[in-house]
Amino acid sequence: MRIAAIDIGTNSIHMVIASATSATGYEVLDREREVVQIGRGSWGSGRLRRDAIRRAVEALSRYVELARRHQVDHILCTATAAVREARNGGDFVQAAREATGILPRVIPAEEEGRLIYLAVKSALELPAGPSLIVDIGGGSMQMVVGDRERCIQVVSCPVGALRLTEELLPADPPTRRDLQRLRRHVRKSSRDALRAVASLEPVRIFGSSGSIQALAHAAHWMETGETPELINGHRLPLEDLKRLTRRLQRMTYEERIRIPGIDARRAEIIVAGAVVLTHVLESLEAEEIVLSDFGVREGLVTDYIADHPREMSSTGQVESLRLRSVLQLLARFPLNDKHANHVAKLALALFDGLRAEHHLGTAERELLQYAALLHDVGAVLGYDGHGEHSDYIIRNGNLRGLSGEEVEMVATVARFHGGRRPRKQEMKALGFDKGRRRRLRWLAGILRVAEGLDRSHYQLVGGLRIQRRPGRLAILVRTKRDARLELWGARRRTDLLERLLGARVRVAVDPAAEAAKGITRRATAKRSPARAGRGARSASLRVVPPRVKTAS
Repeated sequence: MRIAAIDIGTNSIHMVIASATSATGYEVLDREREVVQIGRGSWGSGRLRRDAIRRAVEALSRYVELARRHQVDHILCTATAAVREARNGGDFVQAAREATGILPRVIPAEEEGRLIYLAVKSALELPAGPSLIVDIGGGSMQMVVGDRERCIQVVSCPVGALRLTEELLPADPPTRRDLQRLRRHVRKSSRDALRAVASLEPVRIFGSSGSIQALAHAAHWMETGETPELINGHRLPLEDLKRLTRRLQRMTYEERIRIPGIDARRAEIIVAGAVVLTHVLESLEAEEIVLSDFGVREGLVTDYIADHPREMSSTGQVESLRLRSVLQLLARFPLNDKHANHVAKLALALFDGLRAEHHLGTAERELLQYAALLHDVGAVLGYDGHGEHSDYIIRNGNLRGLSGEEVEMVATVARFHGGRRPRKQEMKALGFDKGRRRRLRWLAGILRVAEGLDRSHYQLVGGLRIQRRPGRLAILVRTKRDARLELWGARRRTDLLERLLGARVRVAVDPAAEAAKGITRRATAKRSPARAGRGARSASLRVVPPRVKTAS
């Protein structure tokens, strides 16, 4: 399964595309980051500027297009401080939806902190005791205390780097008076939050944000003349940070952008970020901060995987986007997966056995498989009329990789898997031309028989083969034990196939398979007379058919 997670921050938009490798892990396939500063100019007015909304929507459109080219199964998207606090944040959400079809979820600070915790926990091994995770965004700073097992507390402060720069650092380089005012504001705004954090006695401090990563890059370069090889797990000592902060405060913007690790947009706000981080480490008497390269976007992926274990286990190893999408839709409902998969297996065996008659190709075979897997999803809404319910769910199930025409075919085949046959007028009303009507009848006719062959939902029919005779055709099945209910169920649903074939269709136990089982039983009896005796006695007992389940 592939997941794209997009985090619309105050300063930057980040995206990660990941492939779930298990019910707990994933592999990063691609990353993107663009500094659009959606929060620029919004703090005084309380409103997002039109040009900022336009930049953010354009960037989001590019990310969604990239995600779809990667054939992702799910696109997750959140927006944080700037959109959360703006009076017209809803205008941006609406514009994003109209442009991309994606509805960003505006999350509160507590949820933002929880996602940051999940991200860092998945990237680094947290100690047994409480740890503090610091994330300095453009609009706010999140401080999250958690241990290996749980997120304990989230506190948020309005000391984001972009907000502070716009409100308190008008000059370049900043004047001494501006810097004094900035430090006073940071101390006052973070005092209560730092007290709450200190009371939990964190044993280590971790950092997760673009600002902290940029500071770590710059500090390492200034100390060693090199950039760090790996940012995840990199340690930034407080003394190195303090030396870097003093140098940055004296530099102009043009000088700051020449430092490796600090890009043009980050150079505008890096001084404020350095002052905030220095204050946090000094207040908590920490000697260093350990960096993580994971943030909200990776937390979104981790959270989604944890919340959908059934979907992960059923689809994690499936390469085809189309089949993966079908299996994900199936996984949303509390159904008998064994029945769905077995009906699909029998339907494909019937399709392959009847190739000489239907002359359909690989594309139709795939659509039959999808319809067979999803034929019973409508039963979650009610057994009566569940074929129609399945039709509705499939049409509205967001199946990816399938065209609208293919989705319609899958839904309609599933609709007619039970008692009702597809009628000509009904198919015409759906817009099916003659060729599509023929394909629909064949696929529905095959699915109806395959569904009947697992009428008890116990997978008693192990396989089948086709036998042809003049004017008739036999479906000979290999059974595991008494399968009278399956034979009865299939025989009741041969009517459509008979019309298409222009011949009688008989469903019976395969005599060759029964003869082979008899040979095996006799061979076993010769090897073990005692066991043979028990088998002879049990053979005289009446066999009770398996209990019939409700959904067909």
